[in-house]
Amino acid sequence: MAKYPELESALRTLPPAARRELLDFLGYLQYKYRIDASRPEVCLGGLWADIEFDVTDDDVRALRQRISRQAQDAVQ
Repeated sequence: MAKYPELESALRTLPPAARRELLDFLGYLQYKYRIDASRPEVCLGGLWADIEFDVTDDDVRALRQRISRQAQDAVQ
């Protein structure tokens, strides 16, 4: 671990329980960032290409504003 002296010194300062917790967290990170070549990529582009869907950015913006106002009114 000579490449990462700051990690090594930080590990030495941790109590055993914290080291176990760190190992659990590292396992989680390995799971989160793994690249699984056996799973094919799913391409979603053109998923609704054959459906008539005429919504503009302005329509979406207006809907978001309306929903935000309704949520604010409900809270007050």
